[in-house]
Amino acid sequence: MMDKVRRAGILGTGRYVPEKVVTNEDLSAMMDTNDEWIVTRTGIRTRHIAASGEAASDMAAEAGRRALEKAGISADQISFMMVDTGTPDYPIPSTASIVQEKLGLSHTGAMDIHQAAPE
Repeated sequence: MMDKVRRAGILGTGRYVPEKVVTNEDLSAMMDTNDEWIVTRTGIRTRHIAASGEAASDMAAEAGRRALEKAGISADQISFMMVDTGTPDYPIPSTASIVQEKLGLSHTGAMDIHQAAPE
């Protein structure tokens, strides 16, 4: 029998989106399309574009920092983390292990959940 019950939970969430925003009007200037055509088919009006050299792990690490701050806990209180992305930094090593390093979570288990295979 277990002497101690261990619990898991979400104490805080964080989000990060790149600063650069591209609108449908911007796309219209580059190709034969328009806002109405894009919105009708996708519902998308704007999208955030990563800066040159900004990887999925950079964005995930910043979101992680914000989640830790919001939760009011330190990195050493985290025992496991998952990263869910369709655009990993590399096939190997996992993006989660890169985020783990960026957040200083050397004692933390980490794994990726892939939404789609990279091209």
